[in-house]
Amino acid sequence: MKYWIPITVIIASLSLILWKATEEGSVVTFYTPQEIKSQQSKFIGKTFRMSGLVMMNSLLKKDSDLIFQVSDLKGSDFEIHYKGVPPDLFKEGQGVIIEGILTSEGFIQAQKLLVKHSEVYDTQKDQSELKKVRILESFSP
Repeated sequence: MKYWIPITVIIASLSLILWKATEEGSVVTFYTPQEIKSQQSKFIGKTFRMSGLVMMNSLLKKDSDLIFQVSDLKGSDFEIHYKGVPPDLFKEGQGVIIEGILTSEGFIQAQKLLVKHSEVYDTQKDQSELKKVRILESFSP
């Protein structure tokens, strides 16, 4: 009998946590450009994530605004509008993940841009850079 209150509190807390975690708006779902293109009305005004390739010669920078085209290379292209500073590795020809909403005008207003860095680790280059630094440090006062 004395364990009912703590057990009830634990169950209620876990239920609340689970409910909040699955509440609409707290989960951002990942879609392909083709899925979004085929059901555009479903995505207008909704937050989602989409990946694609930043098309070459599509990048337009104006003050803090960035406009570019993203494609899945299967015929589904989108114009992306982003306000702010893009990630350092962002460039044309690079894969990108966009988190944003589809506007009624048909472009995606991105809130986040995510890019993947290279997985190549060049130890020879790193070693030569370290040697240069050590040589320079030895001449420092």
